[in-house]
Amino acid sequence: MQRQASDPRYDELWEDVYGQIQAVGPTHRHLRRLLGKQLAELDYRTVVDVGCGAGDNAALLRRAGGVERLVGLDVSAAALERARACDREGEYELLDIERGGLGGTFDLVFSSLLLEHLPDDRAALRNMRAMTGRHLLVATMAGDFQRYRAWDEQVGHVRNYARGELERRLAEAGFEVERTVYWGFPLYSPLMRRLQNRTRATAHLGAGARLAAALLYPLFFLNSSRRGDLLIALASPRSPRSAVPAMESSSVQDGA
Repeated sequence: MQRQASDPRYDELWEDVYGQIQAVGPTHRHLRRLLGKQLAELDYRTVVDVGCGAGDNAALLRRAGGVERLVGLDVSAAALERARACDREGEYELLDIERGGLGGTFDLVFSSLLLEHLPDDRAALRNMRAMTGRHLLVATMAGDFQRYRAWDEQVGHVRNYARGELERRLAEAGFEVERTVYWGFPLYSPLMRRLQNRTRATAHLGAGARLAAALLYPLFFLNSSRRGDLLIALASPRSPRSAVPAMESSSVQDGA
């Protein structure tokens, strides 16, 4: 396992960009709702949150009850400081998942909105595979990176996944994909993403922006769970004896 010092790029992003949007943004709120539906069906006692940020998903991961150990990993010391403050029961460590993982395995490896930030996502998925005992649950960004690049680069993204691309990379890393959800059409993607592309990302939302976020949240229930740029994938470790299957994109109706 290789550890590193805090990444100053992400310390700065947590101070200047991410901020309140994690808590009040309608897309983030719906993402937690969708992830909660997936988590409710899983049996796990130990969980590692890869790219845990400020610990916003700790309560979600514990909601089903019975969690005995929760470990959060991130490259930002600023984010981990916030995570420790809001979740004193968890273990939070600096670690770059592209370089290595923790020793041992966890019932659940969880990662929300991380893969789109990683230049070497293949290495990250291999390291997640090494830690996965039962389940892998990841959320990331799909869609056309070039179309939304003005916004994506502000928030540290290096890619959006084409439909089926993440499924193939999971298979290459040794996972069997059980189901995927593509959520967000049409109100998040393309409409909200086009609007974001014309704005500047900021950590501090004014009263008007917070009101708009609150009003958008109920409208976003109208979004499709078969089309859209928010991608959730549930996978399990594949037996080493199994051949790598030819992956096609699969999706399920979530009932958004």
